Amino acid sequence: MSAVLDVRRWRGVASSLAGAALFAFGVAELYVPLAGYVEGEGPDLAALSAGWLAVLTVLLVGYGLAVAGCTSYPRTAAVLAGACFTAQSLTPVLPEWPVVPLLALVAATFGCVAVGGRAAPTVAVVSYFLPLGIENAVAGDSDWIFILFVGLAVLGPGYAVRMRRAQAARLVALAAEREAAARTDERLRVARELHDIVSHGVSVMVLQAAAAQAVLDSDAGQARASLDAVQEVGRDVVTELRRLLVILRGAEAAPEGLPSLRRIDALSSGVTLAGGRVDVTVTGDFDAIPAAADVSGYRILQEALTNAARHAPGATVRVSIEEAGDALRLHVADDGPGPARRNAGTGHGLTGIRERVELFGGTVSVGPRPQGGFEVRVTLPFDAEASKGAPATAGVTG
Repeated sequence: MSAVLDVRRWRGVASSLAGAALFAFGVAELYVPLAGYVEGEGPDLAALSAGWLAVLTVLLVGYGLAVAGCTSYPRTAAVLAGACFTAQSLTPVLPEWPVVPLLALVAATFGCVAVGGRAAPTVAVVSYFLPLGIENAVAGDSDWIFILFVGLAVLGPGYAVRMRRAQAARLVALAAEREAAARTDERLRVARELHDIVSHGVSVMVLQAAAAQAVLDSDAGQARASLDAVQEVGRDVVTELRRLLVILRGAEAAPEGLPSLRRIDALSSGVTLAGGRVDVTVTGDFDAIPAAADVSGYRILQEALTNAARHAPGATVRVSIEEAGDALRLHVADDGPGPARRNAGTGHGLTGIRERVELFGGTVSVGPRPQGGFEVRVTLPFDAEASKGAPATAGVTG
C-alpha cells in the first residue's frame, strides 16, 4: 500500500514540474523575442497589446494547471485544457502557432485516458476534438488528417496504459482475494483442530466423571480409576493443544507427536465408558499411509466415535480401517437408535469430516442406517509412493 502511495506522490510531483516548465516556456514565447516556428506565418507577438498579453498569460496559467493536474484530476485537467484551447481560438494568437497550447491539450487528454475513471475516455475525446474543431473553423483550416493522426497517437497509447493499469489492479485484487482465502482456510483448519481436540477430550472426561459419580458410594476404587482417567485425558488434551500452538507458530512437530491411526485403542475409550463396545478391523499396512492421510483419518475416527459415544450410549460400534494402496477407507457404524439421531449429520464435527475429506478429493457418506444406527464412510485417496517421503507436518492441514 505504501509503495502505491509513493508512486502516486512521485507521479503528482512529476506532473507538477511538467506544468511549471510548460508555463515558463509559454511565458518565454510571449515575452521574449524568438524566431517564428513557421517562417512568415503567425502573429507578431511583440505587437500585441497589454490586454491581450494579460489574457494569454491567464490562459498559460490554465495550461500549466491542466498539465500539473493531469494525473491527480485527469478529467478536470482535460476539460480545463480544452476550454483554454477554445478560448485562445478567439484571440489574435490562435493556439496552432505557439507550442504550449497543443502540448498542454495532448498531455491532459493522454492523462485523462490513462489514469481517469470510467467516463474519462469520453471526456478526453470530447476535450481533444471539440476545441481543435472550433480552432479549425475559426482559422479556416481543415487539416483533419493531422488532427486525427495526433489524436490516435495520443489516445491510443493512453488507452493501452489504461488497460495495463486495469490489469495490474485486477492482479492486486486477485492477490488480496487469495490472501483472504488463505487466512480463511487457516482459521478453518485451526477451528477443526480445536474442535477435534477439545470435543473428544471433554466428551470422554464427562463420561468418566459420570461413571465415577455413579459408583462413588458403592465402588470407591472404580470411582478413583475413573477420576484418574479424567486426569489422563485432560493431560492428553493439554498436550494436543500445545502441539497445535507449536504448529501455528511455524515450528515442525515431531512425527511421534502427531495423531495416528496406530492409536485407535485410545479413541475407543469414550464408547467403552458409555457402556458400548468397539470392534476394530484393520486391513493393509499402516506404514504405507502418508502422514497427511494418517492424521486426517485419526481425526475422522475421533469425531465418529465421539459422536457414537454421545448419541448412542451402550451401542456396539464397528470400525473398519483399510489401506488399499491408493486410498485409505474408513467405515464406522453403530447399532444405536436411529430416530433420535436423524439430524446428527448436520453438526460441526461432521461438517469438519466433510471438509477434511474434501481436501483430499475423497468421498464421504454420513447418515442413519436403514436397519437402525448411524454410519460414516470415508475414502481418502493418496499416492502410495508419497508415503515414503511425506513430511510429518503435512497432516496438520487435515
